[in-house]
Amino acid sequence: MRIIFVCTGNTCRSPLAESIAKQYMPDIEIESRGIFAMDGAPVSAHSMDILKSKGYPEPDSAQSLGDGVNEADLILTMTREHQQIIQSMDPDVHNVFTLNEYVGLDGDIADPIGGSKATYEKAFEQIDHAVRLLSKKLENEQ
Repeated sequence: MRIIFVCTGNTCRSPLAESIAKQYMPDIEIESRGIFAMDGAPVSAHSMDILKSKGYPEPDSAQSLGDGVNEADLILTMTREHQQIIQSMDPDVHNVFTLNEYVGLDGDIADPIGGSKATYEKAFEQIDHAVRLLSKKLENEQ
């Protein structure tokens, strides 16, 4: 199985999701992308600090959405707007959900960019909770 997490710039939320998912689901191919990402841009310092402090895998540098999403089994976005953009780019894509929607939670995961480390910690906690639910859901489906 191949899962791609998507946010805006692929420097804050989706790299957190990528790292957390790699921690909990090491046997699944996990990537992250950004709708407006600049390829090779570094992951935000706060995101990296949080992941390193917890001993989580280091995420890849930013990648734009590109064609690779067509091979994904599941595309999980941070917001409904991200989901809608992907669906408008390719109306045949039916495997795009918000992360929260897919695991039965409400709302979007807010972008912490430009915020304090506490703002990034809040985003981490939201994503961590959702990815734990995702891991359980995928285990139950096998």
